[in-house]
Amino acid sequence: MAYTRAGMKLSVVIPTLNEAANIGVLLERLRRAPGIPEVVVADGGSTDGTTELVRAPARLVRSKAGRGVQLNAGAEAASGDVLLFLHADVAPPPDVARQIERAIEAGYVGGNFCLSYPGGGALGRWLKILAPFYRTFGRYYGDSGIFIRRDLYRRIGGFPEIPVMEDIVFVRRMEGTGKTAYLPGPMVSSPRRWESRPLRTLLLWGFMQAAFSLGVSPWRLASFYKAHNPARAGEETSHPGMASNDRACATAASKDRRTIRGEEDR
Repeated sequence: MAYTRAGMKLSVVIPTLNEAANIGVLLERLRRAPGIPEVVVADGGSTDGTTELVRAPARLVRSKAGRGVQLNAGAEAASGDVLLFLHADVAPPPDVARQIERAIEAGYVGGNFCLSYPGGGALGRWLKILAPFYRTFGRYYGDSGIFIRRDLYRRIGGFPEIPVMEDIVFVRRMEGTGKTAYLPGPMVSSPRRWESRPLRTLLLWGFMQAAFSLGVSPWRLASFYKAHNPARAGEETSHPGMASNDRACATAASKDRRTIRGEEDR
C-alpha cells in the first residue's frame, strides 16, 4: 500500500496512568505540530487529575490498566491509517508527522525515532550510544515513538495484552512484515527512570529481557519488577525539554540505511 501526502492521516495514541505532570505539556506540543489531525489518550484509571487535562481536540478513551490494553484501546478509537504510539513523558520533534510521512511514502511499514536522554547522566549518554546498535538488530522500545501503518497493526494483532514486554513483542512482529525506518527525530525521553538507582534499573531491565527471551512468563516478570523496583511515594517528574538538534542522533541516523533524512539534509 502506498500513501501520498494528501492520503495519509496520522493518529497519535498515548497511554496514561497518573501522568498529570506530563500529559498537558505533550498535548500542547502535539497541538502545535503540523500534520497531526488526531490525538487519542487512552487512560487506565488515573487518580491524579490526568483525565481532566485531556481537552479537545484530543480525545479521551478509558480502558482497563495495562499498557498493551490501553494502546489497543486507543488504536481502536483512532481513525488514522498510520498510528504513532507515544509515552506521556516524551517530547517528539516538531516535524514528527513529516518525518513519518516521508517514511511511509518511501515504502516503509513503520519504525521508530532516535532517542535523546537529556539529563540522564553518564548512563543516559551510554544508552544514547547503544540504542542505534540495538536498532540494527530490530530491537527498540515504546519510548522511542513506534509508528506503523494501521492495516499492518491489525494484521499482526495489535499489542499483546501482557503486563510487561508488550513493546518488544510488537516490534518483533512488525519487523517481520517489511522494512522499517529509523528516523532522526530526536525523540526526547524523560530521565526519570535514571534519576534514582540508575545502574540497578539498567541491570533489572537487562535481567528481565533475558528472562523473557528464555520463556519466563510476563506476569511473573511483572511481579518480580514490582517487588524489586517499588514506586516511590509522591514521585513526580518534569516533562523533558525539546531537543532541536542532537548530534548523536544525527550521526547514528546517517549511518543507518533505513533513515529517512530531513529535507534540510537533502
